[in-house]
Amino acid sequence: MNPEKPTILAIDDTPANLMMLGAALAGEFDLRIAASGSEGLATAARVVPDLILLDVMMPELDGIETCRRLKADPALRDIPVIFITALADFGSELAGLNVGAVEYIAKPFRIDLVRQRIRNILQLARLNRELADSEERLRYVMEATGDGIWDWDIDSGMVSHNHAWCRVLGLEESLLRHPVATFESLVHPDDLPAVREAIEACLAGSAPYASEHRMRHGDGGYVWVSDRGDVVRRDAEGRPRRMVGCVKNIDELKLKEAEIHRLAFYDPLTGLPNRRLLTDRLQQSWLANKRHGGFGVLMFLDMDRFKQLNDTYGHAMGDQLLVQVAARLQQCVREQDTVARFGGDEFVVMLDRFSGTPEAALGAARNIGEKIRAALNAPYRLGDMAYASTPSIGLCLFDGREANVDEVLKRADIAMYAAKSAGRNTLRVFGEAEQSDFVL
Repeated sequence: MNPEKPTILAIDDTPANLMMLGAALAGEFDLRIAASGSEGLATAARVVPDLILLDVMMPELDGIETCRRLKADPALRDIPVIFITALADFGSELAGLNVGAVEYIAKPFRIDLVRQRIRNILQLARLNRELADSEERLRYVMEATGDGIWDWDIDSGMVSHNHAWCRVLGLEESLLRHPVATFESLVHPDDLPAVREAIEACLAGSAPYASEHRMRHGDGGYVWVSDRGDVVRRDAEGRPRRMVGCVKNIDELKLKEAEIHRLAFYDPLTGLPNRRLLTDRLQQSWLANKRHGGFGVLMFLDMDRFKQLNDTYGHAMGDQLLVQVAARLQQCVREQDTVARFGGDEFVVMLDRFSGTPEAALGAARNIGEKIRAALNAPYRLGDMAYASTPSIGLCLFDGREANVDEVLKRADIAMYAAKSAGRNTLRVFGEAEQSDFVL
């Protein structure tokens, strides 16, 4: 071991990753390598490193379990652990934080960022060891990566920061030191209960503090931040006396998450839930009605002669019609109901939370269905043209006694084709032709 260099233990079952890390870090750090979790534990026991880089996905003993065993060993539990992973999975990240990891670094590596993060974590670990006897502030740690540091003196109720903290939130540097109540006033009111809960759990020793929440920016808006920390000093009775951590702006990440969610669950043309989200909500409603004895209603709607509109005037005109249909459908239903675009000119309306008898639920559903039909019969303005279009609507009740949600969808679809066969611009209920019970 080189006493002049911090010792880094890299645990990864991929030789290429170990070679890359070795080539990049050897000049600044005394790098030890291990190709498995068990080998890493043995190496750490022989030569206690200053920091561990730990791969999440490994056979036999994965990174989460390896970290758990490290933290269970009194001789190794204070070693900072940085997970390296190719997963973009927030559940995995939270699991890692819960077993004591201090940071995540994503593959493929940006070596300059890895090196800087290692420097920062080592620096923070050194400062944590000195905090018991020193009033040294952590304001300069992680400035290079833009992370803001906070240092909470619990006895005085005052929080101190580095300059990066103010830059993250666009605040005046007069707020480098302030009462903890000022921090709470900056947290979005909707997020504050969860933030308080996470802090209380950390103070109680249940888990490190980790939260993603919105904070008020100096421009008056809110930004998403990732906020992490832990208690670094307790008194002889175990009461927390000091807590430190860091905050980073994750607005861009949240925007990307929201866009991914929108693309996965919403129709890009109308903004309505797509088939995938509808199926999920239908499953939840079906299970709720099965447990509690209520009714749901599903309507399949198909716009009559839509292909003729596309063929005559072009798809742009057809798209205009679909957008207007979506808007009218949303105006006809309640807040708890779902309007979805199923594909093409097909829409689905799910009405939830009907109680009473099947006949009463069906009567209420018919009224809403006729309201929808009337709304969709009104002329549409497509560019300079007034255009008339009508819907064929199929309706079925469901209460959880059906085989599954696919059966519910099939019944509504059958009823919709019955409406088309009856001459279009009408509503038909599944099973009514046979005068049988409407929930089969």
